[in-house]
Amino acid sequence: MSVLTGKEIMRTARPLTKNPYFFTALIVALIAAVNVASVGTAIVLPDVPPTVLELLAELILAALAIALLTALRLWRQIGFRALPRLRDLRLYWIPLLPVLPVVGVAMVSISRMRFEEFVVFLGLACLIGFVEEVFFRGLILQVLAPSGLWRAAILSSIVFGAMHLLNLLFGAELIATLLQVAYATAMGFGFAAVTLRTGVLWPLIVIHALIDLAGFVTSDGTVTTGVTATDIVIYTLYVVVFTAYGIFMLRSTARRAAQRPSDRRPAREAEDPISGQPSRTSGTST
Repeated sequence: MSVLTGKEIMRTARPLTKNPYFFTALIVALIAAVNVASVGTAIVLPDVPPTVLELLAELILAALAIALLTALRLWRQIGFRALPRLRDLRLYWIPLLPVLPVVGVAMVSISRMRFEEFVVFLGLACLIGFVEEVFFRGLILQVLAPSGLWRAAILSSIVFGAMHLLNLLFGAELIATLLQVAYATAMGFGFAAVTLRTGVLWPLIVIHALIDLAGFVTSDGTVTTGVTATDIVIYTLYVVVFTAYGIFMLRSTARRAAQRPSDRRPAREAEDPISGQPSRTSGTST
């Protein structure tokens, strides 16, 4: 479990944890700036398809994420590693839940799409999955972890959900966007809890990409412009499921940390995987 072990300490990354809230604000500002620039480009170049501009924005963010992880040598530390146990794959069934009910519809939609259109949607989904998981469940979650596992999971998920307000810049409808913010916050909380449990990030990147791809091909676009009563019911169900799953996973993680006989520190103290400094898990339920 990445947050609960301190064997992988990297001096080059320690400055990131000195002011985790400032670091989080920098990432948020970076993402917002790139999206605002994309909207500005759309105003200046109205003939460029919005999906292409979104793709370019995500390419820039992905390049920045790769550069940051490479410069600080953080790939393994934030979760690009093998699963500790093969049986941990079972922990990803709930995160995969939004994809399962629409697999059939998505396949039919893909079969009717132009190949070029599908490639764009696939590329955009993969980029979004990589960027959002690296920034929010990778970097932000990890630098907030020393303040406590629950606080880190909650704060990182709230920031993740709030960032979806940027969809308004691309023409998304207000009610649909607010619904997506609630859903993304709950999903982020569940994803964060799984990351804290396994210390592995890449399966969530794959799942995130599949969720977005299914959404793109079934709605024939990347911007939500309307909400039905069915949408509200479905999103509410996902909010409840992801929130409950996140609580269950965090309680389980805290309990496992307290029961580990090999800990040299008290059971309620753990190390931040990036800085190697003690992190407080006070306030964690067991």
